[in-house]
Amino acid sequence: MEKTRQSEWMNSSFAFMNIEMLLLGEVQALGELDIELVDEFHKIKINSRLEEDLRKKRRYLLLSKLWVLGAYELVRFLNDINKKRNFLEDGSKTKFKEILTTFSKIRVPLAKFQKAGKDKTLYNSVADSFFDSDKGVGWKIYSHGKNKLEKEIFYRNDLGDLLLDLLKEMKKDIEKSPQ
Repeated sequence: MEKTRQSEWMNSSFAFMNIEMLLLGEVQALGELDIELVDEFHKIKINSRLEEDLRKKRRYLLLSKLWVLGAYELVRFLNDINKKRNFLEDGSKTKFKEILTTFSKIRVPLAKFQKAGKDKTLYNSVADSFFDSDKGVGWKIYSHGKNKLEKEIFYRNDLGDLLLDLLKEMKKDIEKSPQ
């Protein structure tokens, strides 16, 4: 699986040379970390209490969190570039907006305890990390709803799949657009 996933990340990254050369390395690095995290998860002993295993889990959680933060910044940057250059087709724009919303929902509580934008209310949402033996590391995002506490669950592997699918679709749009 990792060879196919690796080639998908690499192939998708080359399209961004035409948009912003600096993105090439960023997309490739996120792809390499994504593949490492997918592969590494199967080596983690989730229920172990041994110090070495706890260290591996903490490292894995931190790298997963950093991957999400980096992926969010990539998506946000691509959004800014698309506003200026308009290289996405309508279907991709809709998918892109959904993915930006998804990454925003998890990024804010992972990075800070404030809402995005001008409203600086503290503790709008909180992220609680966990391990799922099938889906990998995930986060439960608790946020204040109108009358109750709401919970959404995000898995790092699913976010990696979403981003990779988006990049593949964007690559098609970039190749179609006049440069």
